[in-house]
Amino acid sequence: MAHGNGRVCRRNGPISSVVKDDIAGLARFPRQPEIAKPMDVFLILVHKLADLLTSQLPWAIGLAALFTVVSLFPSQACNPGQVWWKNPGLLTDTHYLFIIPVLMPYLRTALVVLVVALASGVTSAADVEDFLTKGRGPLSTLHPVAQGAIYMLGTDFMLYWAHRIFHGRNLWPFHAVHHSAEHVDWTTSYRNHPVNNLLGASLTQMTMVALGISPEVMVALVPFDILTAAWVHSNLNWTLGPLKYVFATPVFHRWHHGPVHLGGEKNFAPTFSFWDYMFGTFYMPEGELPEEYGVDDPDFPKDFIGQMVVPFRQFIQTFQRPKPKADSPGPAE
Repeated sequence: MAHGNGRVCRRNGPISSVVKDDIAGLARFPRQPEIAKPMDVFLILVHKLADLLTSQLPWAIGLAALFTVVSLFPSQACNPGQVWWKNPGLLTDTHYLFIIPVLMPYLRTALVVLVVALASGVTSAADVEDFLTKGRGPLSTLHPVAQGAIYMLGTDFMLYWAHRIFHGRNLWPFHAVHHSAEHVDWTTSYRNHPVNNLLGASLTQMTMVALGISPEVMVALVPFDILTAAWVHSNLNWTLGPLKYVFATPVFHRWHHGPVHLGGEKNFAPTFSFWDYMFGTFYMPEGELPEEYGVDDPDFPKDFIGQMVVPFRQFIQTFQRPKPKADSPGPAE
């Protein structure tokens, strides 16, 4: 299977209430370095896990129930017989569902401080919190509805191009994690390397915050983000007719998970497919459905730990010149 690109989207790491708490928590950071006690670390982890269960688990249960019902209608499946609970990669997807959300807040916090500092020159924790809650960017004076529209279109545009960059040689190892799924279903939307999340969704979100989009607007769009992420990865044969040129659909995105010669280098947009139509990367052959998914590296790890570690080694290797073969002729005299 080919170098089909995974979905770099805001759904991979939406600014939820948990993330908002992480941002607000900057103001509570100690002014002087303190050494955390083991019990404090333990309590923090327990708190994070509790947040995770209350924020992620209900969505996971709801989506599982929804797509279990959908699976009762095999005529609607893009790939009949591939139900999500028999997905051979389900265990790996589950690791991403429950582990990555615990790690990402710390990475996002560092990114928040960097972006806000560059955008406005503020450096203290109190100033950062004030910037994010009140907004100082040029878009902060707009009505929330206008901010929401700009956020959806703006992030989708930026993520379209981020997606294409992650499709390149250097960042592909991190993005290959998402596309390593050989059976694509709603659980695949959780399978994303932290580097992919950080430089894709999180950086895009923080850019919008720096421009003045309210975090409250982003929080309001979280349900839409989660549902559409699951929708485009679902095993459905829906194309929406002529609306396929406007909105990303399950068939549209499933082509995206396929071999290079069958759409793997096409269909980059997370939500609005008209970006692909505008930039010449739209691919939906009439009367056909995708059947093959995965990456073209048979040695790419299938387990969670391997997928966390190996991309860093492969990333470094992309900057190294290939060694000449032993029987290769030397340079001309």
